[in-house]
Amino acid sequence: MLLLFLLLTLEFTILSFVPFIYALVKNHSTGLRIQFHVVVQVILFLLALFFIYFANPDQTWKVVIEFNLLTLAISAALHGVILTFSNNIIHRDGSNRRDVSQPGFKIAGKFLTITVGALVALGVMILIIMAAGYATTKSVARITNVTETATTKKAPMPVINSQSKEVPVVNSYKTVRNQMQNSLSNVPDSNVYSLNHARVQFYHGKLVYISPLDFDGSFFRYNHYKKVPGYFIVDATSKNAKPQFVRKSMRYTPSAYFGHDASRKIYASIVGRGLVISGSAPQLEINESGHPYYVQTLYKQYGLSNRKDYRKIYVAVLDSVSGKVNVYKQGAEPKWVDVTFDPNIASDKVYSYAAERNGWWNAHGFGGSRLGVMKSVEGVGTEGKDDVFTPIAYKHNIYYFTSMTSNNQKQTSVLGYMYVNAKTGKTYYYREEADAMTPNRADSLAENRMKQTQWKANMPLLYRIDGKPTWVVSMIDDNGAFMSYVYLLANGNGTQDTVAVGTDAKSTLQKYRNLFNSDLGTASSSYSGKKQQFNGTVKRVVKVNNSEVAFLMDGNENVFYASIKDYPRNMFIQNGDTISFTGYKDGKTVVVVKDISNRSL
Repeated sequence: MLLLFLLLTLEFTILSFVPFIYALVKNHSTGLRIQFHVVVQVILFLLALFFIYFANPDQTWKVVIEFNLLTLAISAALHGVILTFSNNIIHRDGSNRRDVSQPGFKIAGKFLTITVGALVALGVMILIIMAAGYATTKSVARITNVTETATTKKAPMPVINSQSKEVPVVNSYKTVRNQMQNSLSNVPDSNVYSLNHARVQFYHGKLVYISPLDFDGSFFRYNHYKKVPGYFIVDATSKNAKPQFVRKSMRYTPSAYFGHDASRKIYASIVGRGLVISGSAPQLEINESGHPYYVQTLYKQYGLSNRKDYRKIYVAVLDSVSGKVNVYKQGAEPKWVDVTFDPNIASDKVYSYAAERNGWWNAHGFGGSRLGVMKSVEGVGTEGKDDVFTPIAYKHNIYYFTSMTSNNQKQTSVLGYMYVNAKTGKTYYYREEADAMTPNRADSLAENRMKQTQWKANMPLLYRIDGKPTWVVSMIDDNGAFMSYVYLLANGNGTQDTVAVGTDAKSTLQKYRNLFNSDLGTASSSYSGKKQQFNGTVKRVVKVNNSEVAFLMDGNENVFYASIKDYPRNMFIQNGDTISFTGYKDGKTVVVVKDISNRSL
């Protein structure tokens, strides 16, 4: 790999050798002067090698020319300085005599001209690239090829109804990371490693999080261990799922050094292809046999600009065990690769469409009309720039989901939703016809509802429950542990009769359905859990909202919920009443069916 980087550095600095060779021709009378030129050129080359090896600059023709112009300017300046002062150099015999045959200030001035000319050319090139970026704003926005739909009916929004009883929950990365941190102590030498990133993918048809161990510490610690022992895998849809550690020694990782650095290994594999590596680190995915690979999105740039050409996406797949790298054009990658479209590139694509499809000046210019300008709601997701995306699964595809709203910060309604297919990069925009709140508004309302607990809202997900767009918000504590759910009707403004709170998904779903007196909510086929008969004495009762009451019973650790909207007599139970009823028990939650028989009345 070192030879490859030496040749790559030569490509980036070839013009810097022109002043060096010219200086040798003009200043060759003594070996000492030649040594000065050689030493300066070697140092310049080594500095460039160090930068390219560790910084991995884009291997586009534009960057190569820019780097050459910069090193040409530096080389000409340094060799010109040597020529300028070479007339007064002290000879080895100790004399201070002047050798008039040496080049003088006139020749050195040529080097100054080269320096200035190279810097001017570099500046002009930078300006041309910047101008090309502005000029191609609308063109790039058009090649995003976003499919627009005037309704959300066909959006890849998970559906919950009598036919589809999928539990509307996906674990947030904060919760999963907390679970894995608790399991990290079972890994040998756990103090050496950290968990820095995770990726959602399908594994044997199930949605899971994959999170590799990374070295946590100095180069000397890495040099002692060389490899990481494996990765964690955990179900992304079950709150009770336990992380499983898979032992698989991986030598090529993002936290390794030198030739085993995953990013550098991928960078070396794309020499001469004109591809650019996405800004984020490569992410771990596993094939169906559990073998780990690091996957990195690559792209080509659009024309003279530095903008991304979303039609020319590639993916590099690095075997973390052997170090072998394969580069595929998007669509030709192995079937088990679920994410070829990096979330950072996806967020750029969404921004290009939402803000700039009517031109740069319309979106950013002084006096621009802002026609059609939208923006993603920031800080409510787990991926992409400014955390705008939440990953969801729909019909065995992973989508990046984001809500679009107005640039006007005073507005808290959703204009529509955008979904980016993580495997194909296909992007869809669905307009919201109803008055729906933004996810950060849903987070705020959920936190207000749970104010006394100080829990934080995390990763709001949009579901269509019985035809109603609904925000499902997970509440977590300061350590990232999941504590409860809050279901909010998207157009309900957080009023009591549009919000349901619970500690598990199924019972909270049932409570939410009961708010709207849905036939699905009262039909026994829609209840989750086991149907049982209960009787005893009421210990404590509270009114949860305008639709239901919650109560405890003596000698029973379950929490009972009963509808008062559908069955008004239930509101009259009080402490000490002897009651009997039928309910569906799920965990420690019981949803009461119909009227409660109250012997005290």
